[in-house]
Amino acid sequence: MMSSHGRINRRVRRTSADVHVELTPMIDVVFLLLTFFVFSLVLMIRADVLDVRLPELRSGENAQRVVPITIAITETGGLVINGEQTELDAVLERVQALREIQPDAPLLLAVDTRSPAGVMIELADLLTGASLGEFSIVGRKASETIIEPSEVPQP
Repeated sequence: MMSSHGRINRRVRRTSADVHVELTPMIDVVFLLLTFFVFSLVLMIRADVLDVRLPELRSGENAQRVVPITIAITETGGLVINGEQTELDAVLERVQALREIQPDAPLLLAVDTRSPAGVMIELADLLTGASLGEFSIVGRKASETIIEPSEVPQP
C-alpha cells in the first residue's frame, strides 16, 4: 500500500516488557487502614455513644483521663456496665471484678433523663451498701443561658 507521498505504510509491532503489579504495598496499606479503624472503634465506646439522654449540669468538672467504670441506666431502666447489659443482681460482682483490674478507676453513673428514678435509687443504695458509694453522675454541659430569679414565671 502506498501513501500519497510514496511511502509504504507499515504497522510496527512493538514488544513491551511484561506488566508486573506489586501487591505487597497495597496489602500493607489495607492492613494499616484495618488496624486504624479497629483501634478507632475500640476507643470510641464512651457514655455519650450509648443511647442515654444525659441531664444538663451546671456544677461539676470534667472527668480525668482515666478509663472509668461506667454504669448506664437506659430509658427503660436497663443497666449497662462498660457496654455490657447487666442485671441489678450482678452489678456488684461486675463492678468489683472491674475494680480488681483497675483499682483507681472512677465509678460513673450515666442516667437517662427518661429512666425510672427508682432504678437509680436502688443502684445507689446497692453501691453504697457495698462500700462503693464514691461515684459521680455524668451529664451534658448545660447551655450558657442562665435564668435569673426575676425571669422565672411566678405561679
